[in-house]
Amino acid sequence: MKVKNYASIIIFISITILATIGLQVHWNIKNYKENKQRLINDVQIAFDNSSEFYYIEESKENYIGFVNRDDSVSDEQFMDDLKLDTVFKNYKAKRDQLKLSKFGSVKPKIISHSEATKSIKLDSKIIEKQKGNNKKTIATVKPISRRNSSVVVLKGKSATDSILKISDSRSRIVVSMVKDSISFKKLNKALNKELSRKKIVVNYTIEHFKRDTLFDKFEKDTSVKSSELKLSAFSNSTYLPVNEQLKISFSEPVELLVKRSMIEILLSLLLSLSIIACLFYLLKIIHRQKKIDEIKNDLISNITHEFKTPITTISSAIDGIKNFNSNNDPKKTDRYLGIASQQLGKLANMVEKLLETASLESDNLTINKEPMDIVQLLEKNIEKHLLNTATKTISFLSQSEELILNVDAFHLENAISNLIDNALKYGGSQIEVALKLDQKRVEITVQDNGIEIDRNQREKIFEKFYRIPKGNIHDVKGFGIGLYYSQKIIEKHQGTLELIVNSKNIFKITLSNV
Repeated sequence: MKVKNYASIIIFISITILATIGLQVHWNIKNYKENKQRLINDVQIAFDNSSEFYYIEESKENYIGFVNRDDSVSDEQFMDDLKLDTVFKNYKAKRDQLKLSKFGSVKPKIISHSEATKSIKLDSKIIEKQKGNNKKTIATVKPISRRNSSVVVLKGKSATDSILKISDSRSRIVVSMVKDSISFKKLNKALNKELSRKKIVVNYTIEHFKRDTLFDKFEKDTSVKSSELKLSAFSNSTYLPVNEQLKISFSEPVELLVKRSMIEILLSLLLSLSIIACLFYLLKIIHRQKKIDEIKNDLISNITHEFKTPITTISSAIDGIKNFNSNNDPKKTDRYLGIASQQLGKLANMVEKLLETASLESDNLTINKEPMDIVQLLEKNIEKHLLNTATKTISFLSQSEELILNVDAFHLENAISNLIDNALKYGGSQIEVALKLDQKRVEITVQDNGIEIDRNQREKIFEKFYRIPKGNIHDVKGFGIGLYYSQKIIEKHQGTLELIVNSKNIFKITLSNV
C-alpha cells in the first residue's frame, strides 16, 4: 500500500469520526432544546389549568343573585329597586354603618345556598321547584334592602344556580363579581398540584400585571435569585380580566431535561461508539495490511539477496568448470563442484527454514521428545558457532554437568542456535550462554553486550518475517523467521521465550514441568 494512499485513508477516517461526533452532539443539543420547549409547554398547561381552577373556585364565592320577591311587582319596578340609589346604596350604607358601630345596627344578610334552603318565607310565599309530583323547597329569604323593596339577594354560585333552576315567573338577575387582587396562596396550591401530577419540580415566581404594569408578585422560594429563573410563560386563561396578565418565571431543571433525553442520549452514544469502533477496527486492519505489505516486500527483498549469493556462486562454479577447465583438471573440477555443492546446501537450508515456518503456522509440525543431555547439546551448539566467528567470544555457564530432559533434540538445538546466531549477527562482542536450575524449572539464557533493542521493537521481533528496519541496507542476511521459529518451538515444549533488556539484551528460555 502506498504511503500517500494510507495517509488519505487516515485523514478520511479522522474526518468521518469527527463528523459523527459532531452530528451526534448537534442531535443531542437539538433534542435537549426540544425537551426544554416541551417542558415550557407542560408548565404553561399546568399554569393555565391552575389559573382556570382558581378563577372558577373564586367565582363560586362571588356570585350574587337578585330575585323579585313579589309577583305583583312589575319588571320595571324590579329594575328600579336595583338602581344604585335603592338596593346597592342601601346595602353600602348599612355596611358602612356596621363598621362605625360596635353594637349598633345589624349587618345586612346575604345568604348562601345552605341558608337559602332553609324555610324562610318571601311575603308568606315559598319558592318551590317542581319535579314530577314532588315539591322541594330551594330558598326562602327576607329582603336586605329598604323596607318596601321587592328584591332578595342570594350569595354563592350554588344558591344562585338553584334560583335559576326554579320554575317560576319571578324576575331574577345573577351577577358574578371579580376581585382586583389574586390570592396567590390558593393559586400556588393549585399550581403545585398540577406540577406534581406532571412530575415537574421547579422553582418559580408568579407576577400579576395590569396594563403591562407589575401589580403583585409571589415567590415560591425567596432564596432563589431571579437570574436563575430563565424560563417563563404567560397564562392563557379565559377568565383573566381584560388588560391583565399572569406570568410564571421558573428555573431550568437540567437534571429533569437530561433524564427525559436519556434514551436518545444513550442511543446516540451507542451509535457513535459503534461507528467509531468500526472505523478504528478498519484502520487497524488497514494498518495490519500495510505492515504485512511492508513485511512481504522486505521478505522478497531478503529472499532475493539471500538466494542471489549462492545462485551466483553456483553459476560461477559451473562457468569455471565449463570455461576455465579445458584440461579437465580433476582437482579444479572437484573444487568447483565442492563450491557448488556447498551453496546448494545453503539454498536447501533456506528452503527448509521457510517450509518449517509454514508447518509451524499450520500446526502440522510434530515434536518427537526423547531423553537428551541439555548440557551436552548446548556445548556442541556453542562449538559449532565458534568455528564461524573469530572476532567474538562465546562463554558457557552451567549449574550442572549433566541434565537429562525429554525434548526434541533437533528442533530445540535449532531454536537455541537461532538465538546464538542473532547475538553474533546483531549483538556485541561478548556472548554468554547460561543454564540455571530452579526447582522444576530450567532456564537457558543467551545474552550479549550490544546496543539495547528499542522498546517499541521488543514485541515485534517475535513476529513472522519481521526484522528491525534498517532502510534498504542488507548487510546482515536473514528472513526474519529465526525468533518466530524459536518461540514456536519453545511453546511446543510447554515453555516460554522472552526478551529481557537490562543494560544487556537477554533472551530467556524457561522450560517448566521437566
